[in-house]
Amino acid sequence: MTDNLKLLLNPQSGNGLSMQYRKAFEKAVELFIVAAYLTDWDSSLKLNPACVSFRVIIGKDFGITRKAACEAVLKWLPPERKGQFLVADEIGGFHPKAIFWKEANGRCFAIIGSSNLTKAAFETNYEANMYSELSLDDYAKGKEWVKQIEGQCLIVAEGWLKKYNEAPRSWRTGSKKSSEQKKESNPVIALKLPRPSGMSERIEERRRTLISYGKNRANLQLLFRRCANGQIDSSQLYEELPKYWSSKKKGVGDRMQGLGWERKGKGDKLSELSRSIIRIFDAKNEERDDTVVEEIDRLTKQKVKSRGAFLSEMLCLRFPSEYPLLDKPVHKFLTKVKYRSPKGATEGVNYLFLAKTMRESLRRAPDHPAKNLAELDTVIRLAFGKKRSR
Repeated sequence: MTDNLKLLLNPQSGNGLSMQYRKAFEKAVELFIVAAYLTDWDSSLKLNPACVSFRVIIGKDFGITRKAACEAVLKWLPPERKGQFLVADEIGGFHPKAIFWKEANGRCFAIIGSSNLTKAAFETNYEANMYSELSLDDYAKGKEWVKQIEGQCLIVAEGWLKKYNEAPRSWRTGSKKSSEQKKESNPVIALKLPRPSGMSERIEERRRTLISYGKNRANLQLLFRRCANGQIDSSQLYEELPKYWSSKKKGVGDRMQGLGWERKGKGDKLSELSRSIIRIFDAKNEERDDTVVEEIDRLTKQKVKSRGAFLSEMLCLRFPSEYPLLDKPVHKFLTKVKYRSPKGATEGVNYLFLAKTMRESLRRAPDHPAKNLAELDTVIRLAFGKKRSR
């Protein structure tokens, strides 16, 4: 490792830091950037089209991050990547300055030092950074560290920027009192969860539904795998599905949503849907969010009607702590907190935005009776949905 270590000392190193950043963007198949502050964004950067995993995570303490720079990133990102720009909304003391990446040949690198994502850091500031090739083991540690941070972040969207309090450019961090510093570390988006009357009964009912699903999970997954592999066609899957997924009234008791899919599902491209479901189920945990986005966007292009409520229920049943149901009450909840996905995002990104928002809302409320997104769905449905009809 030390044989490949290089010091990038600004201003002595000239544009060495900028050159290495450009190299990372151009060659990376995986790229992770974490920075305490974002005040400028170089929109001329070209991200490798083959980059399968990309994240930019920024901090917002003291209001130093600039809204204009965030808007530049949102404009720079293509629609399918608008969920890959995140902010440590509730992490106080978020001060990393690092970039990790892997290239197609398997070599891994890192730049770690004093430079935030600011124009001065790349041009005029006195900065000290280390550039080095990493072992696969060290790279995996860095990637896992970033993924842990991501689990406490929100996607940067226009609604977040509207509520974010940007500090005047003349402001200095040492000028604020400790009480004011603590205020600056508070989250920008308030995700207060509802606690409607009767929610305990609904949560218990949902838990019974998940238990029923657990009994049918293996057979249901095998059914999708058979369809994905071409052993059965879409019509056969449609006919067999109620054996393993249906309402309690129909006998199985692992269905969370009401009627409606029967009409949309019949004649749909369920073989394509099955391929997406199996690919998502088989994905590595750290890659599943990206896979969900890719598959929903693929199904959108294929005009598969079941990519919405039905697919989200399959994901929520299989990963109840990770993926929510796609329904109107949840959207009403997000409207109330005035937080929506980035403009121009794809359908897959919109769903991931929903998932990340609901995960974060539960993480911030450890005392809430709902302990996963499947349980939270029934609470939100009680608070924001129509009166119970079934």
